Amino acid sequence: MKKSRIACALTAAAVAASLTAFSAVSASAEETYNAYIGVQSASFTFRNAWNEGTYGKDIVADDGTVWFDQLTGWDGPTALNKGGNFTDAVITGDGTYSVSVTDFDFGDDETFNLLFISTDIPLDQDVTFSDVKVILDGQTKYTFDEAYLSPDEATYYSPMMINIWNDDLGKQDGLFGYVMPEDSIEIQFTVSGLGAASAAPAETEAAAETEAPAETAAEAPKADSSTTSAKTGNAGAVAVAAVMVAAGAAALVSKKK
Repeated sequence: MKKSRIACALTAAAVAASLTAFSAVSASAEETYNAYIGVQSASFTFRNAWNEGTYGKDIVADDGTVWFDQLTGWDGPTALNKGGNFTDAVITGDGTYSVSVTDFDFGDDETFNLLFISTDIPLDQDVTFSDVKVILDGQTKYTFDEAYLSPDEATYYSPMMINIWNDDLGKQDGLFGYVMPEDSIEIQFTVSGLGAASAAPAETEAAAETEAPAETAAEAPKADSSTTSAKTGNAGAVAVAAVMVAAGAAALVSKKK
């Protein structure tokens, strides 16, 4: 009887510990967020913040144009599609992500008015953006150890790299020199404070296994829009396994008794 009581106590402790771990993993997976690249060139070819009321994510023009899905420029009062192939990021937890745009047409512009990240992470979340890299045509032009957050965005985190109307970002001179990119604009950044990244959806993992060549299947993920920190995806399964092992041990001791 004494052995049985000890085994039951051990089982209860294992269950409590594993449920705590499983709860932490579940909590980290409750919320996902989005990050978008935002830009405006000298002649006002732009992609605005996702929540901007005139050209934001959910705004559709009378002709069906979704402004947020393109770079929009101007010919006088006429809006023009200036291209833009966007890679935005789904933020599933702490980790390193990137947002970018390619296939753009900034005409003869030589400078940006604005370059920023627009997110739907509320400011009441205790989140830090760090190691923010401005990468133009594949070359890192500047790294912010800690992001400068837009003072004009009152609801969501919006790290800014260039703002010609902002003293802290150097106004027209900016904080770093660059030549107008020809092929790509990328912003890479690290998020912390959200908790461990959640596991990828099962269908996404299955698709990745189907599409990836066998010899590259074991390669570590690169730091891009799908890269997150993380060995937490299997923590729940490990916790459940611990419970099963402990319960089995208790049953065996009780049977022997």
